[in-house]
Amino acid sequence: MFQRERRSRAYYDGRARWYDSTNRIAAWLRGASPRRERRRAVRRLNLKPGDRVLEVSVGTGTNLPFIAERIGDAGCIVGLDISRGMLGVCQRKLRARHIEAGLVEGEAAHPPFADGAFDSVFHHGGIAEFSDRGAAIAEMFRVVRPGGRVLICDVGVPTDRPLSLVNRLLLRLQPEYDQPPPLESLPAAAQDVRLSWYFGGAWYMIEFNRPE
Repeated sequence: MFQRERRSRAYYDGRARWYDSTNRIAAWLRGASPRRERRRAVRRLNLKPGDRVLEVSVGTGTNLPFIAERIGDAGCIVGLDISRGMLGVCQRKLRARHIEAGLVEGEAAHPPFADGAFDSVFHHGGIAEFSDRGAAIAEMFRVVRPGGRVLICDVGVPTDRPLSLVNRLLLRLQPEYDQPPPLESLPAAAQDVRLSWYFGGAWYMIEFNRPE
């Protein structure tokens, strides 16, 4: 495990209890509805009943109910995260909502899954903190089936328009916002690549498909 990942694991283990509350406050300050925006991101996966979905850096599992409602009881959800503390919170939330999901402790750059094991792979927040973003994205591409879809979302500020006051404040408060979307790290074979902005222009969304 990279030293940066060790620090991240310790950080999120200590923050797990308050993680959801601080995220809601941050979204409110950006003027965005986290529920609406997360649901919007999940819709872009184009999920169908019975699909197998992996969420990388699943955290406390806030996105899993939106995934579950689209794939139904016949589907399969797996959540991967480096933090045991975050996975513990996630498990309690899943029990409370009667949602079935497999939770796995591990690194995004070394997921313990077979090639093509999932119909879709989703990452929502955290890739800016990875030591090797290219390796993590390559693994997302590897474990999605041919014809499957990968969606990567994280914090950032648009480069194609003037920055808002909120964007400028975020850049001052959190260095991660200054990292551009990792388009250069996508596999050469990625198809139908699309970049867009949401969460009040403070998050990017990268979509691409694995060729058939």
